[in-house]
Amino acid sequence: MTRELTASFVTLSGAGFAQPARVPFAERCRAAAAAGFTGIGLHTDDYRLMRDARASDASLHEVLGTHGLALREIEFLSGWATAGTGTGGADTVAAVGALGEAFRPHHVTAGEFTADELDIDVAGARLRTICDEVAACGLRVAVEAFPWSGLKDVATARAVVEASGAPNAGLMIDVWHFYNTRSSLADLDGLPPDRIVAVQLNDGRVVDDDFLTEARQGRLLSGDGELDIAGLLLGLHERGFRGPYCVEVNYPGYRDLPVDEMAAQAFATASKALEALPAH
Repeated sequence: MTRELTASFVTLSGAGFAQPARVPFAERCRAAAAAGFTGIGLHTDDYRLMRDARASDASLHEVLGTHGLALREIEFLSGWATAGTGTGGADTVAAVGALGEAFRPHHVTAGEFTADELDIDVAGARLRTICDEVAACGLRVAVEAFPWSGLKDVATARAVVEASGAPNAGLMIDVWHFYNTRSSLADLDGLPPDRIVAVQLNDGRVVDDDFLTEARQGRLLSGDGELDIAGLLLGLHERGFRGPYCVEVNYPGYRDLPVDEMAAQAFATASKALEALPAH
């Protein structure tokens, strides 16, 4: 059974995390479609750079349409959850809103990069504010746990989502982060399946320290690491999750490849990982 896949921004950017894309948007779209992807992701920073270069929403729509792609994922909302922060950078929220209005993506990812103290109720209220701001354009907010972060695991991210009470809030389950936050499928027991907004496919290894470096240097293609991807996917399937699935891969060597090779490898390995799932 063929399942639709979205190429997350860094997967085809040809650059490291938090770095400007090496590969132009049109080339990413062409390569993604040729490999078999039906969706693509975009970072708000990349969107700003393209707008500064006088790319219009109409021109981006034309590129997407030419290749039969949908813009499905936006990244990244931070600076909202932990003590001393607000509800996220105003410029970023504005860019998310603009993208939401223009392209109607499925979701925007949200999380925290700092290990500052987190109050569940306060973070939930801040998440609700963000969710309310983007609800009008149909966006869901996918909260992602990072092992170095105040949002330290799936259980914490779930608690914040539930505290928000926002109908368009849910979880992003990233394979690498799931295992490196020492999360478990039990953390998802009783959670309605529609509260899992999306899953990001990748591989790697479990480490004990320097999580940030490993996440940015060792987020491997599915099947190239030691993580139990099949176990996680089957567990999510048993809990009612049926997609969407994204691919988020980026590591030295891979990101230096021609974009067509990046796209082909990302699609083929993710598709193989999804073969573990039942047809229905």
